[in-house]
Amino acid sequence: MKKLLTIILIFGGLMFSSAQNINQYKYVLVPEIFEFTNEVNEYQLNSMLKFLLEQEGFNTLMRNEREPQDLNLDPCLGLNAGVRNNSGMFVTKLVIELTNCKGQVVFRSEEGRSREKEYKAAYKEALRDAFNSVKKLEYHYEASDLTAETEVKENKPAEVIITGIPKTEESKAGETQNAAQVSATAQPTNKDLNFNFEGKKFLLVETAEGFNLFQQDATEPIAILTRTAKEDSFIYNSLTKQGIAYFDSDNDLVVEYLDQSSGKKISLKYTRLD
Repeated sequence: MKKLLTIILIFGGLMFSSAQNINQYKYVLVPEIFEFTNEVNEYQLNSMLKFLLEQEGFNTLMRNEREPQDLNLDPCLGLNAGVRNNSGMFVTKLVIELTNCKGQVVFRSEEGRSREKEYKAAYKEALRDAFNSVKKLEYHYEASDLTAETEVKENKPAEVIITGIPKTEESKAGETQNAAQVSATAQPTNKDLNFNFEGKKFLLVETAEGFNLFQQDATEPIAILTRTAKEDSFIYNSLTKQGIAYFDSDNDLVVEYLDQSSGKKISLKYTRLD
């Protein structure tokens, strides 16, 4: 009986400790693709996790969304959400993990399970089952004294002395600001570069720094291409891969990266459609 009571007290203490740790974080960032999936929001798991977190009061962002000012200044205000796939032959098993800015796991859920045979139904059921552990945390954000002080300073309006701006210059400033806003929120259009990869369509949208790579009909990019000093050469960054990208003589997009498990260079070609 004493052993059972001790176990209950220890487990309760761990849950309380987890809740306290989680409450220190203001945001949760959800990736567009999980490690065990191959497409943006495959099986709708990413959007489902975002929805479930928001239902529990978490301030949730997709990883490629524009970050709030305080999170941009202090990335450690946010947790990164991930889902680990422990599935066997007959049972789908998923675990939700929340890691901090140092890569440390702050919270790991109990294993969610499903015996559904169809992938989409099984993954969704297992994710909901795993999320029951998150519900038990009863999350509510508690700003630390330092964070609260920083937020007050950020929110306090700065004094501005207007000495009179010529109307023409004021108009130009407004036009520049509007152009910057449009550029920052650029979405795919018919004028963007179209590519095919493994039977799926992708779009390259030009930005000030390079390009964003979208899968067709997606609202968030799956990769960012940043220009380098070498013409038509880019640094390639996605949620799961880092490497280089360039256009070949046929104007196809070539992505190259090092596969960590095999140590081999992988080359992917996105074929130009127009």
